Amino acid sequence: MDKQLEKRETKILARYKKVIKSFDKTWRVIDDTRVPILREVLSWLDHPDTKLKIIQIAGTNGKGSTGAMLGAVLKANGYTYGHFSSPFIMDDREQIRINGEMITKQDFLTYYDQVVATFAAHGHAIDYLSYFEYLTVISLLAFVDNGVDIVIFEAGLGGLRDATNAIEVPMLTVFTKISIDHQNLLGHNIKEIADNKSALIKSGTWVINYAGQDIDATKVLRARTEAVGARWFEHKRDEIIILNTTPAGLDLSINGESGYFLSMSGAFQVHNFSIVLQIKAALIEKGMVFDRAKTKQGLANVRILGRMNYHEDTNILFDAAHNVDGIRGLVSALNAWHLKIKPTLILGVLKDKDYHEMLDEIVPFVQRVITVTPNNKTRALSADELAADILSDYPNIEVEVANDASAAISLAMRVRESSKALIVVTGSFYTLSAIHREGGI
Repeated sequence: MDKQLEKRETKILARYKKVIKSFDKTWRVIDDTRVPILREVLSWLDHPDTKLKIIQIAGTNGKGSTGAMLGAVLKANGYTYGHFSSPFIMDDREQIRINGEMITKQDFLTYYDQVVATFAAHGHAIDYLSYFEYLTVISLLAFVDNGVDIVIFEAGLGGLRDATNAIEVPMLTVFTKISIDHQNLLGHNIKEIADNKSALIKSGTWVINYAGQDIDATKVLRARTEAVGARWFEHKRDEIIILNTTPAGLDLSINGESGYFLSMSGAFQVHNFSIVLQIKAALIEKGMVFDRAKTKQGLANVRILGRMNYHEDTNILFDAAHNVDGIRGLVSALNAWHLKIKPTLILGVLKDKDYHEMLDEIVPFVQRVITVTPNNKTRALSADELAADILSDYPNIEVEVANDASAAISLAMRVRESSKALIVVTGSFYTLSAIHREGGI
C-alpha cells in the first residue's frame, strides 16, 4: 500500500470510529413517535424501502441463523442479497452485509453523510436518529445502491416500535420461534410478546410462521394477518431427519433425500432450516428458481459469527445464547454429541436477563465455569457477581473468575482435562464480543 492510500485509509478509519462513537446507543422501543419519525425520514430519502424486495424476519430466537442460511442458499443460486441484522461482535458493519460481506467504512460514511445532509435540509440535528435507527436507514440506502435481488431484514427488538417497522409492505414477513425475553419492554407472556411482534404484518405481505410456534403466538399472528388483509402462507411441512450431528454441523435427509450437510451445529437449527424451506417455497411461487445441487452447496457453506460457531483447531464453540430458550438449544446440542468429557464453560451474562434460569439449564452439564464480564458497561453482570451466584446455587461446581476475556481463554485451555475437552463460550453477544476483542480469537 502506498503512503497516500495508507494515509487516506487511516483518515477514513478515524472518522468512522468517531461517527460510531457519536451515536446515541439507547433503544427507543418504548417511544411511540419513533416509527412515524423514521417513516418520514425514509420519505425524505425517496423511500428506499419501496425499491427493494424485503423479507422481514422477526422472533425471539433464530433470526440470525435463519437469515444466514437463507443468504447462503440465495447466493449459491446466483441471487444477490443484502442482510441487515443485529447485534454485532467485532465491527458495527457486521450488521449491514451484501452477499455476506460488510459494506466498506467509506460507504458507511457516505450514506451517513447523505442522511445528515437530509436532516440539515429539514431543520434537524445529527442526533435526530439513534444508533440502531441510523443503521436501519443506512442499510436500506446501501441495498438500493447495490441493486440487490433480495433483502433479508431482521427486526431488532419486538416489532411495534422497532425501527424496522418503518418500512412499507415487505414481500414476506417471517416469524421464527417466539418465546419469553425482554418482558420489561415487549410483554409479560407469549401472547403479549407475539402481539408486539405481529405489528410488523402489513396488508399485502405473505406471512410465514415457524411450524412449531406456540399456539397462543400463532393465534395472535393469524388474527393480525386476517385483520390487515395479508396472506397466511401455507406450505406442506418438509420432513427433515438428522442423520448425524457433530460440532461441525448436521447431516440431513430432506423429504427422503440424503446428501444435505448444514454447516451449523445444534439440532435446533433444523427448526430454523424448516423456515428457510418455507421461504424458498414462497419465493418459487413468486417466480424465483432454485437448483437442488446449488442449494446443497449453499447449506454446506453457511457461516455466522457467534452462533454455534465451532473452531476445530482449538476445540472451542462460540454460541451467543442469551436467554433461556437459547441456552436450552445449546444444552440439547451438547448432549446430542455424547461428549466423553464434560465441557469447560466460559460464561458472561447481562443482569437484565433471566440468568438464574439460564444457569439452571446449563451448569449441571459442564465440568467447570469461568466467569467473565460482557462487553456492555450498563447491562453487564460482573464476573464476580456471576461467580458468587453460581457458587451459591451450585457449591460443588468448580468456578473461576477471569479478569478479562484473554485470561478466560488462557485459563480454560490450561485447566481443561485435554485438548479433546470442549470449551464453550456463551451467555450473550456481548460476551462473545469481549472474547473476540480481548482474547484475539
